Amino acid sequence: MITARELAGFISLAAVLAFLLSCGTSGDYDRWNWGRWDADRTGERLGAFGGLRQPEFNAKKLPDFGQYRALRTLDEDEFPLDSPNRRVVFVGDIHGMYKPFNQLLDKIDYDSTNDVLIHTGDFLAKGQHHHSMATLEYMTTHNITGVRGNHDQQILEWRGWISWICSSTEGCNWLKRIEHHWRVSHQGGSEPLQKDTELDEDLDEYLEAQMQKAPSKDRRWWKLIPAGWKFLSGQYRIARDMSKGQYEYLLQLPLALYVPHAHTFVVHAGILPSDPRYPYDDAKRQPLARIPDIFRSAEEDTPCVSGNGLMCTSHLRRVQEMEILTDVPQNKVPWTLMNIRGVKNGKVFRKYTGKYWAKLWNQEMGRCVGFTDERVLSSYVNEDSEEANKKKPKKVTLPCYPATVVYGHSASRGLSPKRWSVGLDSGCVYGRKLTALVLGGPRLGSTEQWEIYEEDDEEGQEEAEYDDETFEANDDRVEDSDSVGRRTNANRWRRRKHKKDGDIVPFGDQYKAKIISVKCR
Repeated sequence: MITARELAGFISLAAVLAFLLSCGTSGDYDRWNWGRWDADRTGERLGAFGGLRQPEFNAKKLPDFGQYRALRTLDEDEFPLDSPNRRVVFVGDIHGMYKPFNQLLDKIDYDSTNDVLIHTGDFLAKGQHHHSMATLEYMTTHNITGVRGNHDQQILEWRGWISWICSSTEGCNWLKRIEHHWRVSHQGGSEPLQKDTELDEDLDEYLEAQMQKAPSKDRRWWKLIPAGWKFLSGQYRIARDMSKGQYEYLLQLPLALYVPHAHTFVVHAGILPSDPRYPYDDAKRQPLARIPDIFRSAEEDTPCVSGNGLMCTSHLRRVQEMEILTDVPQNKVPWTLMNIRGVKNGKVFRKYTGKYWAKLWNQEMGRCVGFTDERVLSSYVNEDSEEANKKKPKKVTLPCYPATVVYGHSASRGLSPKRWSVGLDSGCVYGRKLTALVLGGPRLGSTEQWEIYEEDDEEGQEEAEYDDETFEANDDRVEDSDSVGRRTNANRWRRRKHKKDGDIVPFGDQYKAKIISVKCR
């Protein structure tokens, strides 16, 4: 006889399964259905330009330049964990630094036949243009797995805009004239050899002058450049020059990769474990603060629900991990995954305002105690009773298992391996290093090398605000005066042990990974 509580659990599970198995497309920017966007098994393309189809020119209605693909899920063959002959190689932001990229592949003895290479986005722009194009050609030819970065997204948007303008003969002719004038005035008509960042320094002044002296027939086209977009920038030039195949490669890059069997996410900038507008232990709003409903009918002495082929713990983890994407509103906004750094007062920022998102992630993952811990189970029995409230632990724990995030984007923080997150942007384009994280293959070193020193975070402690291109010594330790004043216990001041080339770090539940870096000059 099935009880009403068990029936409710079965219905909840059926809804979750239907959600995860469904697929399709949605154009809503802010409210995504991640399960419906997981199109990696169907080969869907969201692209509208670059040879797929030309949009009809309509100056009053902008096409969808974003062309987002939200999620791709990797299976065990696409992300091998236990194979002695295959490795997973994550590489941080390349930014068109093609020579260091090749040096890194040589250093790790990369085998394109057996190894899986995954980039964390922003593999183009900022470096020399022809090196960005060479990097794009490599990624396209080898169909390298990866995610979109904010610069990659800008390139896609510019390509869509160029195709839209060139669907009008008049508009395309205007575009060609402007490009030709810029090339002649900057490089005598030849391809520039400087880095994109150097070429873009005086663009604003140049464009302003061109708009001011533009004839009336051309002004309508200048007005069609979207606000905030930097015309003729390095991203624009890559968009203009890339082939149809290269464009299609960029289009198929998702904003997030999810590896269920490794309980791992890959994003460019970051991802939130909970909605920062509410307490992290709010079971009604936060996915990590509640067990998926189906588990509540389970016996306390087993991690699985028996009968009817229902899920056990590993599957429940996957449901809960997917809920991080579906139930945290900020994670459904593309801008967040490609730009986030700071979190303050329930809002996300591109600058290091408030608390760094990865600190929040590691803090909440550190509170996970699983589904069968007595501290968790007791909270589901007579939740409102006085006796139950007396038994609640002083330290708040969460009914979840930790998940790992691999990301890039934050060059000013540099290589940042934490227990449940690994930041790989080590500032190659700024003359620092290009870093890879190598998982699997030959047996790695002793777990004694795993210790990572973390700075304890006080509630309310803020990160210093600075742009990613500004590098200050030890900038990831900059603290406000109030935070410094609160730290009186010397044991809590242990500096994080900086990881370096060749070090071994923990990865996920039980695996190890090796840090490999090359210098960029």
